Amino acid sequence: MPPLPQRVSLTSQICAILRSEIADGTYQGTLPGELVLARRLHVGRASLRAALDVLQSEGLLRVSQGKPREIVSIPPARSNPPLSRVVILSKDRYFHLTAGTLLWIDALRSLLGNSGLSLEFTTSTASSMSRPARRLEALVALFPGSVWLLLRCGPETQRWFAARGLPAVIAGSMHASINLPGVDWDYFAACRHAATRLLARGTHRPAIVIPRTMLAGDRESAAGFRDGCGPHTPASIQHDGSPDGLLRALNAAMDRPDAPDGLLVCHSTHTITVISRLLQLGRRIPHDIRIISRDDDPVLSHLLPQPARYAVPPDPFAARLARLVLSWIHGKSPPPSSDLVLPEFIDGTSL
Repeated sequence: MPPLPQRVSLTSQICAILRSEIADGTYQGTLPGELVLARRLHVGRASLRAALDVLQSEGLLRVSQGKPREIVSIPPARSNPPLSRVVILSKDRYFHLTAGTLLWIDALRSLLGNSGLSLEFTTSTASSMSRPARRLEALVALFPGSVWLLLRCGPETQRWFAARGLPAVIAGSMHASINLPGVDWDYFAACRHAATRLLARGTHRPAIVIPRTMLAGDRESAAGFRDGCGPHTPASIQHDGSPDGLLRALNAAMDRPDAPDGLLVCHSTHTITVISRLLQLGRRIPHDIRIISRDDDPVLSHLLPQPARYAVPPDPFAARLARLVLSWIHGKSPPPSSDLVLPEFIDGTSL
């Protein structure tokens, strides 16, 4: 049974930041006023007061009416503890992850357990923020002695871990100019192959269905698909990621006189929406339009027509991640590059 996902409270994060700043001498004697602290930390005064009450109960602060909060105890400076656990950091909650992701997480937990390591999961909005530094500082302080596994994290979060030299591994797509080790699908190769499969089956107007706010893997997918289409310039059906947004974008594309007759759909859940809507519109699959799903999910094997798709077996993916994690644990920094896993093509009746 996996440990329950954690969403670190804002109060805990504020406490961790203030403890760290008191320890390193940022504040001496007294703390600034509540308004100054709240503005500097970008938090509400209610959350700040809750954190200050915690620090007071710990004996770090003393309150005297009409006077600034006095620092009466200095927390010990944190030494770097030995690495003894692995923490997955994600912007998505555990039970919102795809089945494929949960499968490799389970396989990784088993591999790490054989080496006496625990695997934990925490969710934080900091992982997708444009300025995550303060929240990440607090988050890291809550999990000392950890190797961090960054899952679907934004570029600034990946860059922060790299700049700090913290032991971290990227599970999935690495953004540009990030010096961290990682394991990812070879999205470029898979999507290039998808384009050639569509064209070989008679597609003349290929298109890729892709979220508008592209992750690094989505950008690689679009580039690979364009490369595979050659002289057939593919359309890009971009959407906001929600079911309604996807339907609006798909409806607009299918209403055009040059509507696509072959689709590569990024993300397995979107494949279900696309196939359902096309059948509602009376489009016969694959006679009128051909479909390939970039990603696999066990539920797709129950869908009719069954989508052609790409799958990465969870065990090899987890094994490569485990090797990188264990390199950190054993004191060896793995090389800062992405280890690409080529997905397996699964043919289906949607082609």
